[in-house]
Amino acid sequence: MGRLEEIPMHTIHSVRIDGRDVGIIRTPDKVYAIGNRCPHQGGPMCLGKMTGTMVPSDPDQYVYDHDGLVVQCPWHAYEFHVDTGESVAGALRGRVPVFEATIRDGNVFCSLNRPQTGGTQ
Repeated sequence: MGRLEEIPMHTIHSVRIDGRDVGIIRTPDKVYAIGNRCPHQGGPMCLGKMTGTMVPSDPDQYVYDHDGLVVQCPWHAYEFHVDTGESVAGALRGRVPVFEATIRDGNVFCSLNRPQTGGTQ
């Protein structure tokens, strides 16, 4: 699929594998691969942006976390965790497909055989 150093950090790098658009996301620790369709109305997830989200905290406090690990759909701003594909805070039923992504000898590989629920190193 490509060399690891050619994939920018915390962005969605769109590639076509076996006729299917897949978004590759590189973080400092892992590489993730997601499907290109939002479960809401089919928005192009590869055109979304990487962000974080607010997490539960004490009253009157706002805590932002998961920076660079949440992908936001460009059509309606629904947010999904890149490691599970599930919507943030259960805001939407369904999930974005997540595929196995691996790094071997500085190269990134992705398997579309079946969706999984986590990224790999």
